[in-house]
Amino acid sequence: MTAKLRNAAIFSLVAICGIVATNTVKLQGMSEEQGPKRRLLEWITGDECQTKFEGLGDGSLACICYILAISYTFLALAVVVDEYFVLSIEVLLKKLQISDDVAGAIFMAGGTSAAELFSNLVDTFVYRSNIGFGVIYGTVVFNIFVGIGYAAYICPSDVKQCDWRPLSRDTIWYCISIIFVVAFIWDKKVEWWESFILVLLYGGYVTSVIFQHKFEEWFCSVPPKLGKKGAVELEEVRESGQIGSEDVKVDMKVDHVGPAKEEGLEQDSVNVAEDDDQLQTSVHHESAEEPLGPCGKCVKILRFPIEFLMHWTIPASGTPENPTNKYMWSFVVACIWIAGLSWLMVKFATSIGCIIGVGPVLLGTTFLALGTSIPDSMSTIIAAKKGEGPMAVSNTLGSNIFDMQIAIGLPWLLYSWALGEPYEINHGNMAGPIVFLLYSAFALHFGLSLFGWKLRKRLGFVLMASYAIFIIYVFCEELA
Repeated sequence: MTAKLRNAAIFSLVAICGIVATNTVKLQGMSEEQGPKRRLLEWITGDECQTKFEGLGDGSLACICYILAISYTFLALAVVVDEYFVLSIEVLLKKLQISDDVAGAIFMAGGTSAAELFSNLVDTFVYRSNIGFGVIYGTVVFNIFVGIGYAAYICPSDVKQCDWRPLSRDTIWYCISIIFVVAFIWDKKVEWWESFILVLLYGGYVTSVIFQHKFEEWFCSVPPKLGKKGAVELEEVRESGQIGSEDVKVDMKVDHVGPAKEEGLEQDSVNVAEDDDQLQTSVHHESAEEPLGPCGKCVKILRFPIEFLMHWTIPASGTPENPTNKYMWSFVVACIWIAGLSWLMVKFATSIGCIIGVGPVLLGTTFLALGTSIPDSMSTIIAAKKGEGPMAVSNTLGSNIFDMQIAIGLPWLLYSWALGEPYEINHGNMAGPIVFLLYSAFALHFGLSLFGWKLRKRLGFVLMASYAIFIIYVFCEELA
């Protein structure tokens, strides 16, 4: 413990010295007539290259430093979202006893898309460079083309089949989001009622998720499915008389199984359970003792200052099974961390674009979108490796719908209400974004239908090749 604290103190001291030295160099280039607080505030909120450090030589040194800083910000965002923000949401949902459908549609999608929401919020109120819109535009495309594409390429052959009904529902809502967003920003300004419609659309999506089974019963004559509360729902189905004679026959067959066979079945189930427990224990033991490679050790060293600071600033929320009484504070402080890191990320990207003369939308669409998509893509890839194809696809589409409706609509709505004027967005030709956004939805949906609603390597190759074409288009559009 002493060695750990000593290392933490060393890393914290180095980080503080680096921050102080960097800000000192930056502030030296500003006007000496202004006070240090004023100069620092202008650097934080400004979007121009106005410091001596950024103008040193051709600006390459500052650009490299900013790229490294953004990369470290990506790492910090991944840590705070995965280890604190999402965990506090899970505890909060457990305390409030919210159903799984609502939790997945609202809170978990918001948890994995928190970086995009705060990035657009910061850009809307501070920089107004449209880099927040570029982040969301690039993220939704990256999530499908690369997130699902790579997941489809590495998923096992026995991956679960996707249910076409929720997939069609999410695809329709995703396309509706694209159409409304493009229609509202076409004249380069967004009124408050247009942003409000985007937020209301998410309410409609959540409603469709909650009452999915009801809609299926009404329109498709589909019997209700058994959820986690299986005993209660099974009793309701029995009382409604929806169990047919086949189910009774199955029960009779089970009742007539002899004692010896019953004991054999019980013994087999016990053996299988023990084997599963031993397998999970051995896998966990092997993964815990697996030595880290050079890259793993480097990442662990880089994560240590972040984890140390967050450990002492974010209260522990516990787990859904064993929560603490500080889960709400954990949620609030994690939001503050995400907001601050998103602010730094947008600021560094704006400075890079100013130095090298690249538009903020290009940076948001490519570099920043890559970093903010890490939580979504990792959860999608992990689910695909386990053979959970439906979970991988639903997670991505749900996050994309949240991005297009809440992460875009909510900051613009707050801006219009706070300042009493429409939000202006300076975009270029919208033909390309429309084509790629709609193509991402149709390529995923019809690609899955072509391969029997399963993730396959050929589908993954097509999606990843589409992202390469998208990147080429974005750069050509910027250079043109």
